[in-house]
Amino acid sequence: MFRLKKLLHIIVFSFLSLFSSTLWAQSATMDSLLKKVLATDELLPMLIDSAIKYSPDLRRASNSELNENANYHISKNVIYDALSIQSSYNYGTNFFSSNNTSLTPGVANLTKAQNGNYTVGIGLQLPISQIINRKNILKSGQSRLNMAVAEKESVVLNIKQQVIQLYLDFKLTHKLMAISSKNKEAAQINNLMAEKDFLNGQINIEQASVVLGAYNKSIIDYETYVNKFQNSYLQLEAFTGTTISALIIQSK
Repeated sequence: MFRLKKLLHIIVFSFLSLFSSTLWAQSATMDSLLKKVLATDELLPMLIDSAIKYSPDLRRASNSELNENANYHISKNVIYDALSIQSSYNYGTNFFSSNNTSLTPGVANLTKAQNGNYTVGIGLQLPISQIINRKNILKSGQSRLNMAVAEKESVVLNIKQQVIQLYLDFKLTHKLMAISSKNKEAAQINNLMAEKDFLNGQINIEQASVVLGAYNKSIIDYETYVNKFQNSYLQLEAFTGTTISALIIQSK
């Protein structure tokens, strides 16, 4: 029983060690890839493209453009709604004629001619003001359509500018986090050496406290930059609607 428990303990420990090593290797690989893509800025175009596809503001601007385009064509074709084909058919007496060919003197024969008429015409029922201002109405519709197109282009430009700013913040915080990590490691080594020197009586407590204070400050700085990096990372992902890790793997 004891051997079985010991064997299970060894297996679990080995599995955890392997799992931790795998995670560390994956993390190290991802960090190496991140440094590479940040050095070449190849992430930036992909982030911009993803943000443009994802942006709710751009979808709203696109719908506004479609709406104004539809309204312009409605205004352009509204005159045809006022056109109508009118037709009529008339049947009745159109004229009378008389003659004296009758055998009875003084009596005239009246001849009544019956004829049918079929008429076709086109009518236009539209307020005169709309007819007069038709050209201005079309110009107004075209102007609104042009403004909608310009608004869409402005949204695209704004998206690009925001992605660039978020990306530069992300890139800066990553670099500062790396620097603060090295500073923390150096401060930790100095603190260990100071503790050893203090125990050996080579430095006094004030000197040891100064080194310890610098080490504690390096820890705070590192955690601060880690927090800023995570914030810029999440902000960039939220704005672009994608995952940076997926783009990093895609760029390999």
